[in-house]
Amino acid sequence: METREPTLDDIDELRQLIDSQESALDSKHKPASASWPIELIRGHNDAPRNRVWIEGGRIVAWASVQPDEHRHRVEIELFRVPGFSAFADVWEWCRVLGDEEFHDWTLWPTANYRDEEMADLFTSTGFELLRRYHLLTRPLSGEDYPVLPASTSIDLITTDEDFADWHRAHQDAFSQHFGFTPRPAETWIPHFRDYDGVDPDGRFLLRVDGQVAGFVSCTNDNAHENGGFVDVLGVCHDFQGRGLGELLLRWAFAYCASRSFSDVDLAVDTGNSSGALGLYSKVGFTTLSEYHLYARPTD
Repeated sequence: METREPTLDDIDELRQLIDSQESALDSKHKPASASWPIELIRGHNDAPRNRVWIEGGRIVAWASVQPDEHRHRVEIELFRVPGFSAFADVWEWCRVLGDEEFHDWTLWPTANYRDEEMADLFTSTGFELLRRYHLLTRPLSGEDYPVLPASTSIDLITTDEDFADWHRAHQDAFSQHFGFTPRPAETWIPHFRDYDGVDPDGRFLLRVDGQVAGFVSCTNDNAHENGGFVDVLGVCHDFQGRGLGELLLRWAFAYCASRSFSDVDLAVDTGNSSGALGLYSKVGFTTLSEYHLYARPTD
């Protein structure tokens, strides 16, 4: 079987491969956007390692290994056509690569919660379920922008100063979340500014009495399906408990509705202790799918 490194010329075929796997597992799967494979080929943080397996001139499997030098962590995503017989070889390639090139780093593979074959491969090689993430969805129907409390503003992120404020607010808001490691502005800002699915008109800072209190960013990851996507939402610790998270969410709903989107999605860590799941349920989100994160236990 032929293997090689994929290129951006393979994007359409890779997107179809994602859909082939995920739709076979879950009838509610929404077709993938081009930004998903583009980001995996370009790399989330550092230079990625990607490999595709080819039969009869067709890509039938794909492994994407995403190293993060800052966190000494390697995120792994795997895809194959239903019935692919050599999937264990694909996972072996990932494990060997991770252990040889990133010795003592944490390997974090993910899988659809319905993917029993992938889960069995992970657990049979010493990995354990570490975290559950839900993909949530909510219908949109003409939402208006919420009325802002006195001394509160929500403004578009446009300037270098805005991006610096967003970075500081993000680092504060997520500082107690699972897996968080502070990331310097010089690497954080380019990622969020240049992400392939970015929506420059969908990034907002919330200020209270002139101080940055929170943020919300919507991307184009579901635009091809006439849907919105809330990529990141946070409230700084000094401003939590005031209902500002809900205010930002409703602002995002109104923004997505202004683009005539039919619904809006977001992903959430179900182990998040901030109460995010309760908030999302309160404002009308329901679970669309679930993904599991695995890791080898540490001593």
